[in-house]
Amino acid sequence: MFKKILVPLDGSRFSSHALRYAIDIIKHYKARLILVRAIEPAVPISTAASSIGIESPSSVRAAMEAAETQDRLNNRRAGQYMRKKLHEVTSQGIDANCHVVTGDPYESIMKICKKEKVDLVVMTTHGKSGFKRAILGSVADKVVRDSRVPVLVIRPKSRKRR
Repeated sequence: MFKKILVPLDGSRFSSHALRYAIDIIKHYKARLILVRAIEPAVPISTAASSIGIESPSSVRAAMEAAETQDRLNNRRAGQYMRKKLHEVTSQGIDANCHVVTGDPYESIMKICKKEKVDLVVMTTHGKSGFKRAILGSVADKVVRDSRVPVLVIRPKSRKRR
């Protein structure tokens, strides 16, 4: 039934919980694991200044260089993290690969799902609600709404039950 399972990771400890669920499913179906880490590009500080009309060519250049440096650092860290996760699962005999991409997490997940012909997405949600969720949005919500394949969403344990 499931041949390719995608697990997006954001680097948090909680996002790794999705791997536990995915590994059980992968072992049952003898599926392939695809790990994804999407890094949002750094935004140059000068974009705020340019919106109110106070910038100079040198400040724009410096801000762009700083953003590019931050992107390289973020990608290097993400690559190290993903290689560690990949080693953890392949050492269990699981067929897996990983992608580190720069871009919007939702869009990156959807593109890789299509490109890799994924059968299932297993991901976590951070459990935001109310105002935070309305303003920040939820990658998991967007994936659930737009995915053409089943999505297993792992929620955080609630602190208090009412």
